[in-house]
Amino acid sequence: MPVRFRLTVLTSAALLLGACATAPQTDYSHDGLELRQVRGLDEVWVRPGTDFSAYDRIALAPVEVAFDPHWDPRRTGTRLRLSEREREEIRTDAADLFDRTFRAELERSGRFEVVNQTTDGLIFEPRIIDLVINAPEDRRATGRVRTYVSEFGRVTLVGELKDAESGAIVARITDREIARAIQPVEFTDRFTNTREGERIVRRWAGILAEQLDRLGDG
Repeated sequence: MPVRFRLTVLTSAALLLGACATAPQTDYSHDGLELRQVRGLDEVWVRPGTDFSAYDRIALAPVEVAFDPHWDPRRTGTRLRLSEREREEIRTDAADLFDRTFRAELERSGRFEVVNQTTDGLIFEPRIIDLVINAPEDRRATGRVRTYVSEFGRVTLVGELKDAESGAIVARITDREIARAIQPVEFTDRFTNTREGERIVRRWAGILAEQLDRLGDG
């Protein structure tokens, strides 16, 4: 084999091996979690070797809520922007809705004993990000303003499940939801926004309770 051809082959092989060595392992996260397919959730990452059936307690950390950075809310029926105080009221309301609905749905499922603290179970740390609420209600309004929208808003859940004893993350879930409208265009107010929020949160909790054990390797 000519020397020039042999060098070309060796160089090509070295480049190929180098590319393989540095190619990202898309089925694993930066912290060693493996990507799993779960119907109804956008992404689920699980620590290999975890036996979720061994956990019968779960503690829920208070949810953190963050708005979509591009959301520019206006008072319903006006062009007036919501004040910082009004935005914080919405953030507080969203956190309260999530915490009470998620806890109630898990308790209803019977899969876990839901506790405030645990040293031998799971800890679920949820975050709500990119929250958008269309036509937020002005609580100070004396009359009702009818606002019609094709969707009520959108929200993304990012949640981490940790082993309480070790503190290790054993699963991470991500799911983006767009609140549905029963009709193509529907009147919206605080009640309908709350109703849709509760539906979405119940769905997340139900999937966690029903499908968690199937993700484990036990």
